Amino acid sequence: MPLYEYRCNACQQTFELLRPMADRALQAVCPGCESTTTMPLISRVAAGPSSAPWRESAGSAGAATGGGGGCCGGSCGCGR
Repeated sequence: MPLYEYRCNACQQTFELLRPMADRALQAVCPGCESTTTMPLISRVAAGPSSAPWRESAGSAGAATGGGGGCCGGSCGCGR
């Protein structure tokens, strides 16, 4: 089940709820003031080369190699 972040329009508190994807848009009850005037927020996601699971610390044997299969991973034929 995903963890969703919400903001209360009454008290401006930000809080998280663990709920099914189908229930994301349903109103959530604020834990601070118990208001139902809440809205789901768009959460930030970590992305980029440093978050890739196949990367290791700089200088290690696997740091410069790509992951399996995609462009520049060895099987696309681009020559890199």
